[in-house]
Amino acid sequence: MSALERVPIKSREPPQLEARRNPWLALERLTVRLGGALTRSSDIRLLDRLPDGGTLLLARQRGQVLTPARVQRLLAWVEEGGYLIVVAEFPGVADPLLERLGVKREWTSPSARGDASVEVVVPGAARALNWGRSRYGLTLEGDRLPEWSAAVGQPAQLLHFRLGRGQLTVAAGLDDRLNNRQIAKFDHAELYWTLLERYDQSPSPRVLLLARLEMPTLFAWLWQHAWTVCLAALLLLILGLARIIPRFGEIRPQAPAARRELREHLAAIGRYQWRTGELAALLAPAREHFQRRLALRQPAIAALPPAAQAPALAALSQRPAVLINTALVGQASTAREFTDAVGLLHHLERDL
Repeated sequence: MSALERVPIKSREPPQLEARRNPWLALERLTVRLGGALTRSSDIRLLDRLPDGGTLLLARQRGQVLTPARVQRLLAWVEEGGYLIVVAEFPGVADPLLERLGVKREWTSPSARGDASVEVVVPGAARALNWGRSRYGLTLEGDRLPEWSAAVGQPAQLLHFRLGRGQLTVAAGLDDRLNNRQIAKFDHAELYWTLLERYDQSPSPRVLLLARLEMPTLFAWLWQHAWTVCLAALLLLILGLARIIPRFGEIRPQAPAARRELREHLAAIGRYQWRTGELAALLAPAREHFQRRLALRQPAIAALPPAAQAPALAALSQRPAVLINTALVGQASTAREFTDAVGLLHHLERDL
């Protein structure tokens, strides 16, 4: 065994389950090992309540959720002292944030790419660092100029801006350079930490990584903003289901329907005839009732012909004979004539 020499051999193993699920796992562990902290999330609502200071690493696929109001709040957060690292969207993909800064993206031809890496000189860094060149680059449109950039000619791979008291770095293909596969290539990891040490104003770098941004579901949004309404709706749903769900067991007999009285039936008939204008049909029973009362109390007057009854009743009750004759045999074509006739018959009945 003394004649043998130990020779280290490197062998690559397939990534474990955690690394396959999380392409930023190596970046997270690197940040923690160097004394920082990295929190990864996909909740777009975090953009509305960013903490003071620290670093925000914003990945691609964000165009649909970056509303103008969110872009304004994000830039205001940077101006208050935050550090924003933005992964540039691919050319042709909407990017409201970069459009606000005047940064354009364009594909680069293989012949124009040149070397596989580009030299990055961060102000205050100990040395120049190499950064893997992406398939697309960054150009500027407008009057805004970067504080520094990483490019050999155009387009650039990195652009750095100072906004108020904060800093903003735009990088092409940053998510590919810092993932598990490429973070160890060139000086990707060192450049990432150099940027944090240079521009993160926290005592120790605090990074919030927002990747694969998702809007909250309708139910999550309702529960956050209207949970009392949700609880009330759920309670009503439970009560409704409890009422309509079949119950097992003996069926209880239904209570018999209440029988209506005869006077209710007659009142209903009278209301119907009143609405349909059949006043003569309503007046005839009142006249018959009066004639029966007259035959009982004044049989002599009841025996007279209808034309002679009116003067006799007028002499008895001291009322006009014309009105009495109308009430006995006249036509009641209007509601007023009907009520006058019925009222007069009622008064005559009391005078008998």
